[in-house]
Amino acid sequence: MMLRTFVLVIAMLLFTAAAIGAVIDPAVWPTLIAATFVLACIVFERRRYGASQAKPIEGGWRETAERFVDDASGRPVTVWYNDATGERRYVDPEGNPPA
Repeated sequence: MMLRTFVLVIAMLLFTAAAIGAVIDPAVWPTLIAATFVLACIVFERRRYGASQAKPIEGGWRETAERFVDDASGRPVTVWYNDATGERRYVDPEGNPPA
């Protein structure tokens, strides 16, 4: 969680510097686009990879051996994988509702 915050602050500083640079010199706009992309990825990565979800009930999912402790909730999480789509879900093995 602390590393994510640090990277987010660095990305925000990069974005701010690129925005100021683009105002001063329009040739800096590719840097602004890259900084915007990096910032958006950091902001939205938690939605895709972070929060634990309900155990998948539809077909195609299999439980993997991968386990870790969720930083936000402090609870253990099991990774489920869908071979057909490549999607991963992070599930609380104790059946607690998603955080």
